[in-house]
Amino acid sequence: MKTTISLVFALLSACSVFAQVTIDATNWPYGADQIGNYWDYFNTASNTPVNIAALNPSAQGGNWDFTNGPTTSTATSEIHATGDAPAPAPANTSYTEYQTMGGSAQWVYEDELADGTWGRGISQNGSVYTYNAPQWNIYHYPMTMGSAWTSAWTWSPTEGMDITSSRVNSVVGWGTVTVPFGGPLSCLVIRTYSTDHIDILGIPYSDENYRIYEWVVPGIGSVCTIQSVSMEANWNFTTAAGYYRLSASNLGGDLLDPTIAGVTVLTDTPFPGPYAVNATITDASGIDSAALFYSIAAGPWIAVGPQSVIGDVFSFQIPQMSGSPVQNVRYYVWARDAATNANTAVSPAGAPGTNYSFNWINDNIPPAFSSVTVWPSPTNFNGPYPVHATITDDNGILFASIHYKFGGGAWQEAPSDSNTGSAYHFTIPGISSTTIIRYYLEAVDNSGFFNTGFHPAAGSAGPIVFNAVFTVPAAPQVPLNLTAIQSAGHILLNWSPVTQDVNGNPVTVSGYNIYRGLLADGADGLLIGNSPTNSYTDLTAPGAGNLLIYHVRAVTP
Repeated sequence: MKTTISLVFALLSACSVFAQVTIDATNWPYGADQIGNYWDYFNTASNTPVNIAALNPSAQGGNWDFTNGPTTSTATSEIHATGDAPAPAPANTSYTEYQTMGGSAQWVYEDELADGTWGRGISQNGSVYTYNAPQWNIYHYPMTMGSAWTSAWTWSPTEGMDITSSRVNSVVGWGTVTVPFGGPLSCLVIRTYSTDHIDILGIPYSDENYRIYEWVVPGIGSVCTIQSVSMEANWNFTTAAGYYRLSASNLGGDLLDPTIAGVTVLTDTPFPGPYAVNATITDASGIDSAALFYSIAAGPWIAVGPQSVIGDVFSFQIPQMSGSPVQNVRYYVWARDAATNANTAVSPAGAPGTNYSFNWINDNIPPAFSSVTVWPSPTNFNGPYPVHATITDDNGILFASIHYKFGGGAWQEAPSDSNTGSAYHFTIPGISSTTIIRYYLEAVDNSGFFNTGFHPAAGSAGPIVFNAVFTVPAAPQVPLNLTAIQSAGHILLNWSPVTQDVNGNPVTVSGYNIYRGLLADGADGLLIGNSPTNSYTDLTAPGAGNLLIYHVRAVTP
């Protein structure tokens, strides 16, 4: 529905979340060949709150639902022959549109050309007013996302009154829309800045401007319009002076989306493709077009048409893969029926946000090892022998283990003790006599191909070898850096952990004995406790005025 200075209301329509639409003279239901078309709307009788920012008319692939709203006030539009309207009709009029809103009515004299729908003039209260050239380009063909056009014209409803009008239009959104008439319907969203300036005998009399959003559907026309109050400066306005929702029409026919079923669900595979995807697509109006959209490694969506159509079965193909070893492939199926309003559907529902996906896994590369512990030979240490390594793979590590053997014994295997990220930790048990120790690491990746790597690469045929020399356990070193802090009736002792024996070999201590006395050489020291860690709190120390001497001794198992 069009807008004028006296009777202003535009109508929104729906956009498809699945595909953009194009509107031109072939699918726009206005023109001399469309006489008899009618549209009935619910509209607001007075200003009503709206939240344009939340509606987001500029959405790409939006879903707008205008089902609910006021129903007490109505507006209508009908296409008539030129002779049905008051005469004389302005030049180039080929049909008329009769509009009502509440108790008001008007005729709009129009013409449809290959480049758009044009307003030639208006009739109100039985009088005809002609728009001066270049006249009003109501809709400009073709309309698609990003289309823009402007109009400017003058007209004089009474002697001495001049009205200068302008419209700045742009298509800012697309998706699907639902109104009381039905839906979801594929749509475009037109944003219009409307101005009308009135002079009476050369004296400025009135200025009006409106910001308008109109949802338009191919084959049906305007289905919903939201118009601001006059002089609104913000496109995200919060009060609507006009709010029109299509409730009935003799247009539209099939409002049901195509049905897409039986889509091939591809699973992770080493096969590089191409990959066949079949889908059964049906609709009472027939299928106008269908496509498979696919995306590789989060790249752009690429559309391909069907390779073949046999009955209702559409066969598509995702091309052969190449490049990096692991790539994620997303895909969905889209279809549009042959109904006048071109209903669309996707599978899975909600695509492309929701989609089918699989991984092409072309991984024949085993895990990689670095920073592996190499015990020197000889090693004067009885063990256990910790072994650390960094193990990485593009697909992650499924399992890692250490293989070891003592002298001429059999190979033994033990899983990793733990790992933090790619840092893995293993343990070779301790010895009770001097022996040769051989060991190597094994890791299996998580690619599904179970690629297995070894370090050293030869595995059991070329392990790391060292001579483990059994040594009679020597006494651990004396704990160093002993400190004592007195506080609130107790004394806190701290010291450095002991990790070596007196010969400088690694040692494992089971704890620490704590002695307290009065002599510096510790001769009178008494055992007062034991700690498994390198700290101890003495809760039995004598009070102030006493000189206390503490000694700490490391204890081996």
